[in-house]
Amino acid sequence: TSGSSGFPKSAMVSESAFRAGFPRWCLPSSIERVTLCYRPLAWAADRDAIITTFLCGGRTGFSTQEPSRLMEELALVRPTHFGAPPSIWNKIYAEFKTSLALVTAQCSPDAIQDEEKRLLEQFSKLIPNRCKSIAIGSAMVSPIVFDFMKRCFTHCSVNESYGITESGGVSYNNIIDSSVQYRLESVPEMGYTIEDKPFSRGELLVKTHQLFSGYMNNPEETRAAFTEDGFFRTGDIVELRTAQYDIRVVDRKKSFFKLSQGQFVSPESLQNIYIQSPFVEQIYIHGDLLSDQVSAVVVPNQKYAQAFALEHQLTNFDMNNPDEKFVDAVLEDLRLIGEKESLRKHEIPSRIIIDFEPFTPQ
Repeated sequence: TSGSSGFPKSAMVSESAFRAGFPRWCLPSSIERVTLCYRPLAWAADRDAIITTFLCGGRTGFSTQEPSRLMEELALVRPTHFGAPPSIWNKIYAEFKTSLALVTAQCSPDAIQDEEKRLLEQFSKLIPNRCKSIAIGSAMVSPIVFDFMKRCFTHCSVNESYGITESGGVSYNNIIDSSVQYRLESVPEMGYTIEDKPFSRGELLVKTHQLFSGYMNNPEETRAAFTEDGFFRTGDIVELRTAQYDIRVVDRKKSFFKLSQGQFVSPESLQNIYIQSPFVEQIYIHGDLLSDQVSAVVVPNQKYAQAFALEHQLTNFDMNNPDEKFVDAVLEDLRLIGEKESLRKHEIPSRIIIDFEPFTPQ
């Protein structure tokens, strides 16, 4: 597991903990089950999905692991279930919002609604009709993207799963599994406490049947990962919506940073807001103790950038050195979104870097 920072760590899982990840209903069945494996089997989600599929008597298609071919392979394999991290759903949403912005630039409100329906139907075909459920997991998802998924892929159920390599599955559609022991621990330095109203908030601590034994050859990290009474520190900040089981992941404990005026900022939360800009394909929010406002690195959507250049007669538009008018337009759009979402001044980027090279895991 790589976590959110630092070098990857090897999580040791006992045989009994590993077996606990596969429910008793995993038996051969007449119900068709087909999966697509498109990530390395070191990735627990894909490995467990394959084993579950085989236990149920299903079939698995293996991809070339070329990201650019994923949609093509999805159409070829036609899985009955498909799960993916936010990065993939964000990419689909980015293409949708850009297409919508381009075709509705001069449209009336009624025409915009009609075009949106048409595009939703067009994009829904990315997930084959045989697929009965799709899931998003492995990181915090933007509510905007999740809402888009539910509106677009109406032919299958849309679900949100939450689990960690070290603990296995924890919740599904925000409901903690009844076998999981959990509690919240206040993180006052980030402004989250179990006394918060209307919902208690804090770091989620768990004990599960799938809990790992520790990090290989890393006793320091192992000790830091557990409380004295054996609960695992997930590093995720959640709010407890009801007295039991209903949670929402709202932040990452290790992802926040502090600005010069003492304000703590959660970059993931801001990134999930600014992704709604039609200019934005990907965005990274940055800040440090020398800054009084956040800044951003923006990977623009190329189609939208080219349309902007054409509309504003930027004849020599260079992606390696974007025109100042384009940079200002992106910055202004982020400012308008920040104001619409009632963000504080220091949460709105004062400076941006434009880079058309997409982010990679490296």
